[in-house]
Amino acid sequence: MARARIQYLSDAEQQFVHEQTMRVLTEIGVGYNTPKAIDLLAEAGAEVDRDKLTAKIPWDVVERCLKTVPRRILLAGRDPRHDRYLDDDEPIVFTTDGTATYMYDDLSGERWEGTEKDLRAMMRLFEGLDEVDMVWCSICPRDIDPLTSSLRMAAIGVTECGKHLQDEVREPEQVAPFVEMLETFAGASLHERPIYSVTNCTIAPLQHDRDMTEAGIELAKAGVPIFVLPMPQMGTTGPMTVLGTCIVNMAELLSAVVVYQLAAPGCALVSGVGSAAAEMRSGLYLCGAPEVGLINIICIEMSHFYGLRTMGSAISTDAKATNHQAGGEGMMTGLASALAGSECILAFALLDGAQMVSKAKTVLDCDTVGAIRRFVREDPIDASTALFDDIAAVGIGGHYLGRRSTRQFYRGGELWQPAVWQRGPFDQFAGRSLVEEACAKAAEIIAADVAAPVSDDVLRRVDEVIAHFAKTQA
Repeated sequence: MARARIQYLSDAEQQFVHEQTMRVLTEIGVGYNTPKAIDLLAEAGAEVDRDKLTAKIPWDVVERCLKTVPRRILLAGRDPRHDRYLDDDEPIVFTTDGTATYMYDDLSGERWEGTEKDLRAMMRLFEGLDEVDMVWCSICPRDIDPLTSSLRMAAIGVTECGKHLQDEVREPEQVAPFVEMLETFAGASLHERPIYSVTNCTIAPLQHDRDMTEAGIELAKAGVPIFVLPMPQMGTTGPMTVLGTCIVNMAELLSAVVVYQLAAPGCALVSGVGSAAAEMRSGLYLCGAPEVGLINIICIEMSHFYGLRTMGSAISTDAKATNHQAGGEGMMTGLASALAGSECILAFALLDGAQMVSKAKTVLDCDTVGAIRRFVREDPIDASTALFDDIAAVGIGGHYLGRRSTRQFYRGGELWQPAVWQRGPFDQFAGRSLVEEACAKAAEIIAADVAAPVSDDVLRRVDEVIAHFAKTQA
């Protein structure tokens, strides 16, 4: 079987990046900002500074922790039909991106701060698109009580969509109600049915957030998969080279692997690539630059060097509308992560440096994802696809339209077919806008509301959990 793939770093170059990453961890160290992490690291043999809450981590500690990270990771859906695995033998898992501030109207060009209504609509759209394997709450509603917004967003996400949900838990006080709420939805322990995974964003350069780290430790113990998402930005919080930014990314990643595996050996953990570039005039986050593709390739290759599953960041764009720039940047970064062998890829919905959500882009991204899946699909290289007998039968100057193999392979998906992208005669599509057609398809899917329903008893119990948390925090 053949599969399109790339290797950017040679074996010697991978070893060099590893050595530089370990120099960062052993000579400079990492700030954990919580005694809970420092206690774990000290007991494991790291050199810690309890006053500064920093640690220098030797390779033997990193290596020991890498060995306990599982290679097969279940990302369960509330609806078991949507269960997905990160594994060598499974297809790439594509997830929506998040969490944006603004909704964008593709037809009027207007934008507004997201609302609960917008979040519900987007989750219904994600449920109805087969190319979407798992989801983030891609819009952050501004009309939800900030005290309970994380819990309420997760509850909306799981209610409106039966696919695996990922988001952040920023405070350790939220862990207990999160776990109770999610296990109510799952009808099982999260160790058995992990319907939710959490992103753990490190703070570049070379730091961890105290509250998020403490929350992550408790979530890992409860069976929640951890997606570590370092986010050094080339030129600001990362060095002004692709490689230097990747080294900071990998140091932050390994420092997180260590603390979570020490706290909960064997917990599910994924290397997410959040590193990107900064727009040097404004400091804005760039997610569609070619350097972002290169950063993803290097960090994915190095994560595989360490035996970790990966989540690439791709198919987002810095474009201000669903246009040619959005498509070009999305395909470039998407192919980069896919060809590097990422097991999971952030893909759908976002514009303007991940600040805006677009329904049309979400739909059109499905064709981007479909094309990428076809591009990296494994195909047999043998007599079954060489079709020599057909070549001989048609001979010189004939055609293949009447051959049985043409019908069989066409119906079997040898030639990938888009859902919205325009193929066929010019007259069939003249005057028809891709964006308008994508908007119409999105509206149809949202109205259909196809997610498996949640029982009233479950919804009632979830509301009670959130209300109790609000009362204890008031």
